[in-house]
Amino acid sequence: MSDYGTSNAVGGMSTGEGQTTRVGLSRGQLSPQDHAVLCDAICRCSRVGVATTDGKILRQACVSQRLKAKNLVAKGLTGAPTQYLPEVTYDMRQSPPAPVMSSADSLTPHSWLPAWIQKYFPGGMDSYKQAKKTYFRRPDVVIVNDPSQPPIQSNIKQVVEMKFPPDDFSKGQREAYLDIAGDDRKLAAIGPEDCRCGDADRQSQPSTSAQKQPSLEDMFGDKLPSSGGIMPLMPPIPPYRYRFPDSNYGNDAR
Repeated sequence: MSDYGTSNAVGGMSTGEGQTTRVGLSRGQLSPQDHAVLCDAICRCSRVGVATTDGKILRQACVSQRLKAKNLVAKGLTGAPTQYLPEVTYDMRQSPPAPVMSSADSLTPHSWLPAWIQKYFPGGMDSYKQAKKTYFRRPDVVIVNDPSQPPIQSNIKQVVEMKFPPDDFSKGQREAYLDIAGDDRKLAAIGPEDCRCGDADRQSQPSTSAQKQPSLEDMFGDKLPSSGGIMPLMPPIPPYRYRFPDSNYGNDAR
């Protein structure tokens, strides 16, 4: 078991030393295995996504739910999640940026950031809202070297952004993710075109009858059981995202 330290990974605040190596603007390359795992989720979610009440399709949320479902299964079997951790929030005030993890489990991202802010941010939520700064960032996926250790910078293999057209890096987003990763070579972006999702769709055209249960299969990846079988483990419904008046959390946190 590698020693990645502990102070930066649990729910409180701490300061560590880190270094960001800027080696140019080239994008990091995913390994074949990482590419295959993420493309499987992207291609399924580019067809389905997760519909909200206002009709928007949040495909990143679909990818997140797929990976979280696999992590729940992995933790039940091995005690640790997979290498692929979706939507880990990072406290950008720390050096290097520190993951905001559950105080009860340093391998699980904190499920409700406003509660963490109220407890650990100086002055609580009122002070945070008055600051009007983006103190937190949340990449789509962090791939770690050792899933039995927290996703601090020394354990990060790559920080990955899922880019569904016409999405692109927002102002300040790339710079923040470089700070989280610590190295340009550890920052990657991937989308349907990188995965050739259209080719996969053309090779496998489902029949009309097979399309009657696409959402569960496409979102969670496994065939649904026949009648009398055991239902697969389902991930929790994503929590409602609190909208701060200054819009420094939510979309800007990404």
